[in-house]
Amino acid sequence: MTFELDVPSDWTPGQTLAVRNLLQHVLRAGYPIVAVARPDATPDQIEDIYGRLRVMISEAGLAA
Repeated sequence: MTFELDVPSDWTPGQTLAVRNLLQHVLRAGYPIVAVARPDATPDQIEDIYGRLRVMISEAGLAA
């Protein structure tokens, strides 16, 4: 199956390739959990979001 996604026009080719590789990895490893954040979100805020998701998944017994 092939997915086509439009990426923001200001993304570099490297950013696009990195996201492609990450999506390929998560689709092969399990069901992806994707969090959408505003463009002005800081790395610390994004790390906090995914940290909370990791805890929730682990506590639910769904961690790989």
